[in-house]
Amino acid sequence: MAAKVVVRVHFMDNSVKAFAIDPNASAAQLRDLVIDRRELKESRCFFLFEKKDDWERCLEHEDKPVEIMKSWENITGGKSSKKGSDAKEPQFIFKKKIFLKDDDKEMDDPNAKNLVYIQAVHDVIHSVYTCSVPEAIKLAGLQLQITYGDHSPSIHCAGFLSKNTSTNLKNFVPKTLYPQKKSSEWESLILKEHAKLAGTKTPEEAKTDYLLIVKQWHLYGTTFFPPCRSLGNKTVPSKVIIGVNYEGIVLLKTKNKELVSEHLFTEICSWASSSGTFAFEFGNQTESQKYTFETKQGSIIASTIQVYIDILVQMLKNGDDDDDDDTDSTSFSSDSRA
Repeated sequence: MAAKVVVRVHFMDNSVKAFAIDPNASAAQLRDLVIDRRELKESRCFFLFEKKDDWERCLEHEDKPVEIMKSWENITGGKSSKKGSDAKEPQFIFKKKIFLKDDDKEMDDPNAKNLVYIQAVHDVIHSVYTCSVPEAIKLAGLQLQITYGDHSPSIHCAGFLSKNTSTNLKNFVPKTLYPQKKSSEWESLILKEHAKLAGTKTPEEAKTDYLLIVKQWHLYGTTFFPPCRSLGNKTVPSKVIIGVNYEGIVLLKTKNKELVSEHLFTEICSWASSSGTFAFEFGNQTESQKYTFETKQGSIIASTIQVYIDILVQMLKNGDDDDDDDTDSTSFSSDSRA
């Protein structure tokens, strides 16, 4: 029997867990090990990802993690990134991939809820989502309550959010908003918000409130892909960010993620990808329009769309979706790759 190989899996709060697996183990088997270790009861929307710098993809069930790690060694020559280099070593990440409208089961599973929370915090402070200053202060106050419990004037005072790396102010404030105020001002506002919660919220209740706020955002749960060039699309800026969520495809401005256009799955006729492009056609049977983009992420975008389509079709077949909206089974089943 071949010796087992240690595989390290990263989580969205920068924690890491090691797993000893067979060299021929599949990504699905490693995923099962992670689910067992994290004691997840509601795990259907969580998956393993391979991340290399800004490039990221969800692992296919049949992928072999050990083989993938060997390919990393071929790229890096078996050496770690140089100290001070901006490049990060390739890694496996376990996180939520599928965001559906109704996720009550996840909220009832404390371990799943915590994974959703740490991913939300990561995405907030890394400005994956746009956020207003009042929202940022509110969320940071809740984050302090979750992490440290009730406010203590003797402990949570000026300098608390700057005295060490774990309480670094930048771990609480969205990076695009941080330059708008002095560090001392951010800290004062956040500590005041935290003080309001004393005796009113347990850490678990604060975690629920944090998630309720971010889930109200229109683009929450959207998978964003790196900016790409628009090819011959006269009504679209020259460069856009493509996003995919359970409702469809969104196109955003690269500078501020302002919405350019939104295309529901019920309006999308087809989509296609190549090694260097992604395209989709939208409209109806009598009139349609096609958008094409230059991107190396085309196959990953197409795969993400397909996953949502498959899940939504299955939900409709199972009668899990009781909403009386405009989506129906024929809308989803008619989608195809061009």
